[in-house]
Amino acid sequence: MDEGLAAFFASVAALVGALIGGGFSARAARIGGEKTVEAARQQVRDQARAESERWLMQARHDAYQVTLGAIQAYAGALILPTAEATATEAAKQRFHSAELRVKVVGPEAVRNAARELSLTLINVQRVLDDGQPIESWMANMIEERHSAFVEAVTAVYAWEPDAAGDVP
Repeated sequence: MDEGLAAFFASVAALVGALIGGGFSARAARIGGEKTVEAARQQVRDQARAESERWLMQARHDAYQVTLGAIQAYAGALILPTAEATATEAAKQRFHSAELRVKVVGPEAVRNAARELSLTLINVQRVLDDGQPIESWMANMIEERHSAFVEAVTAVYAWEPDAAGDVP
């Protein structure tokens, strides 16, 4: 009986050892699986963020290109008022449409520069609508606001993703 009882206790001890070892193995597998899932989730988040930043930069690039072209047309029509009224109005509408795109995708500094330029152009347009000639300081003001807009846009393009973190 002593040998049978010893064998029984040995088998019980082996069974308990196997259960404990299996429990630890299952826990380790679960933790490993959770870490794998979290790493995959983080990779998807990082990829989505990078794609979103690329999209935003492309949208801004497109908006800035349209706006810069519209500024040239509208400011040119105002400063050299030899254009027909319909051409000036079309240039004005094109600029305001482009400015709206900048308001949607541009960072605050670019939106502010676009707004200041827009207000300057509107004020010059009002002077012309009143039948008054444009004075040189008005043309200089347009050029200053245009330069401020270009500087704000250039600052966005100068952004370094590794250094700054977020898209401005």
